[in-house]
Amino acid sequence: MPRFIGIRHRVKRTAEGEERPTMVAIKEGDAITIFELEDEMAELDFVLGRFPTSYRAIEENEDLKSFLPHQIKVRKKKGLEDGVISVPATFDGLKCGDTVAMVLGGSGDRFAYALSRRAEEISANVIRITPFLLKDHRDDIPKDDDHITLANLAVTNPDLFYAVGPRDRDFIAMREAYCARRDAQKDRIRCEQRLRQRFIGQIFLSPEGKYPEGLIEDEFDKVKANDAILQNLVREEAQREAELKKAMWCLDVWKILESVEGCGEIIAAGIITSVGDIRRFATDAKFKAYCGVHVLPDGRFPRKRMGAVANWTDARQALYQLAQQFVYRPDSAWGLKYRQYKENFRVRHPEVVVEANGKKRYTNGHIHNMARWRTLSRFVEWLHREWMRLEERRLAEQQST
Repeated sequence: MPRFIGIRHRVKRTAEGEERPTMVAIKEGDAITIFELEDEMAELDFVLGRFPTSYRAIEENEDLKSFLPHQIKVRKKKGLEDGVISVPATFDGLKCGDTVAMVLGGSGDRFAYALSRRAEEISANVIRITPFLLKDHRDDIPKDDDHITLANLAVTNPDLFYAVGPRDRDFIAMREAYCARRDAQKDRIRCEQRLRQRFIGQIFLSPEGKYPEGLIEDEFDKVKANDAILQNLVREEAQREAELKKAMWCLDVWKILESVEGCGEIIAAGIITSVGDIRRFATDAKFKAYCGVHVLPDGRFPRKRMGAVANWTDARQALYQLAQQFVYRPDSAWGLKYRQYKENFRVRHPEVVVEANGKKRYTNGHIHNMARWRTLSRFVEWLHREWMRLEERRLAEQQST
């Protein structure tokens, strides 16, 4: 009998220390079995079909070498010096013919990658559903029971899901490469900051009073060039960047962004990584709101204001960098759009307006920002349409084969 497995992936521990294991529901016929995967090792065990579901006491003279070390439990008991040793009695996990259902995006990407890779080897299936479709079909079932809902939907509504294949794994690999490059960049910046503060301290606290004759920045450049730790971090960042670019070239969505003048691999990776899977967004409006380039009800573009919640993602930062490239390239396709919006706004608001609180509106800087965000809003609409067309073509190709 085929099994349908619903998985609700969760970060294993919150900042407050609350345990949040990944929840698994295995539906076989009318029966549903629930498992909790407490850590990443338990998730890997499940992928490989060796997740312990019950334990037994070790038999006399039994060889423990036949069990994995992390699956052996030792429980201290009063009166016993060595304690009671328990070993797995039964196992479960991904098997041939299984169908695993998960949600697109979020913290479960790595787990989905491993499951998909293993599923190809043993003839199983991994499918994922967009969050908004899961919400629409959740009915009155609590969100905490999404693993059960996913297992049931995989049986009753398989058309709601997307199969996870090599292309999806390429995206997940790119996302990991982007995070690795970002972390290496942060480490390099922090090291530079520490080194600079220490260098300045050495100058001002010099007991001999021998201050450098040249500029501090010039002297600091020499210190940076000779610091072994910083240079290792610089090389690591360069290596991670090369890995990211290589991973980016494997994505078909890169062909869309590559056509945009000024959009390189790093900016594209920032946008794609923040977005995740474009199929999560049913409309242009939802996608724009997610990216933070929508228009507020009062006609203003969103920004961080006192008392307001800025719920947009890191995509906004990458898009801001892209807008700067449009400004630097006024003769490019999107640079021309930016210039046109800027002219339109200036015609509509020819004079600077001073409000009652003394704040000035429609200055040159204000017009520049308005044109920049309007250009990004139109760019995100275009990206959503092109990306969705790419997904539709891919789906049509899958159905035809």
